[in-house]
Amino acid sequence: MSFFDAVVSGFKNCFVFRGRSSRSEFWWFFLFSIMACLIALNFSFENLNKELSKSDINDVSSVLRTLLSSWFGVALLITYVPQIALSVRRFHDINKSGWWFFGLQIVPSVLPQALSFIGIITLFAYLYFMCEKGGDENQYGSNPLKDKESV
Repeated sequence: MSFFDAVVSGFKNCFVFRGRSSRSEFWWFFLFSIMACLIALNFSFENLNKELSKSDINDVSSVLRTLLSSWFGVALLITYVPQIALSVRRFHDINKSGWWFFGLQIVPSVLPQALSFIGIITLFAYLYFMCEKGGDENQYGSNPLKDKESV
């Protein structure tokens, strides 16, 4: 799958949590998300710097409000749901439940600070699974790469 096909597919299927996604679709969309966030951060860096220097860094709600109301926050919010859906479909491609995403990404983020090393371990596990090659047909459907080859 090409870069542009992956981006279009990511947004087109942003609320589809069933089926499978190929590695190329996941990683091309991941690259797009990173690029969009970096470009948006570049556009909003000066304003963010000004706003964050005025606000109290210990006030988490103020910092989050400032970040999410910037171009960076908009880019992050626009790519967040498609990235979750792609991750779930990617887990399906390697014949794992989409709940693995919840266990590897959501649960570690709510753990106490003293257990932050678990977050690092789960991040590497998540990356490992996202790099794993998908198999043939499984309970989540046929291989998305085989579907493209037969057309």
